Amino acid sequence: MKNILKTSLKSSLLALTLVCFFSCMDDDLDGMDVQPKTSATTTVSELTLAEGESGVIPFTMEKAINQASQFKIEVVSGTATESVDFTAGTSGTDADTGLPGRGFEITVPAFATSFDIPVNAMMDIYAEPTETVVLKISAAGVRTVLADATVTLTITNVATENLGVLLDWDTDVTYEYLKEETEEDGDDTDINTLEITEHLCDIADFDVLQGLSTYIVGTGDCPEIEYAYGVLADGTYDIYVDLYEVTTEEDPIAPFAIPFKLTLGKTGTFTATVEYDDVFASDSPTSAPGGATVGMAVAAQIVVSGGLYTIYDKDGNLVAAE
Repeated sequence: MKNILKTSLKSSLLALTLVCFFSCMDDDLDGMDVQPKTSATTTVSELTLAEGESGVIPFTMEKAINQASQFKIEVVSGTATESVDFTAGTSGTDADTGLPGRGFEITVPAFATSFDIPVNAMMDIYAEPTETVVLKISAAGVRTVLADATVTLTITNVATENLGVLLDWDTDVTYEYLKEETEEDGDDTDINTLEITEHLCDIADFDVLQGLSTYIVGTGDCPEIEYAYGVLADGTYDIYVDLYEVTTEEDPIAPFAIPFKLTLGKTGTFTATVEYDDVFASDSPTSAPGGATVGMAVAAQIVVSGGLYTIYDKDGNLVAAE
């Protein structure tokens, strides 16, 4: 009987202790910020940039916290296209980092009291009307800092008298090749015809020249772009495209065409485009290693008269005129 009373008394004391403990803990939790959150705000509701310019959307934290925070920048509406006409934040959204869906993102380090979201208006060669886009900035990922802002971005066209050139061969090509394969029993070897698809940007490299020796652009990029080659005096200018190199993963059974598209004119003022799929092929001579002029072909001609452009294709046909 004594032992039973002692055990009962211990159980009662333990229950009373637990009640007091959890009651006290609840009181402490009510006054404690277990996962402190704050807000970020901006006074900027509109931002205007010319093509090629950069700006920022500044934010101020209500208070600093000891955790990093993430924000997503996404398009609500407008005529400007993300990653074509503008970029924002520090990178595109990535599902691997917890931010799926189209848009941009930025991560702000712990203890920050303010931050800027960079915005870049991308330069292009075309004459375009003013473009606008409404951007929504909100908390994303680990929502340690709350934000809910919209900013209207306006991008204005930059019109110049400079010669601009855009050479593009951004497409896929599929070709057949032969491969020696051993049969499953290991006794015989067959020569099979297989098919492969490659991206032309990965296997071909082009340059653009004015005349046979004056480079307009030749960076190794795809596409090749030059926005400000210079103002052309009155005269006639042959524009050459140089197939610098072709390196396929496999040996094609038959040569395949390497199409390209050349846009040229006055950057932001006047442009014309020619497209060809009969100038170069995978077995065409190339400047590497053949040497200068080996892989070159006239792609267009510009006639400048009174400062105005008239553009012809490689066969002398009129394409466009100011």
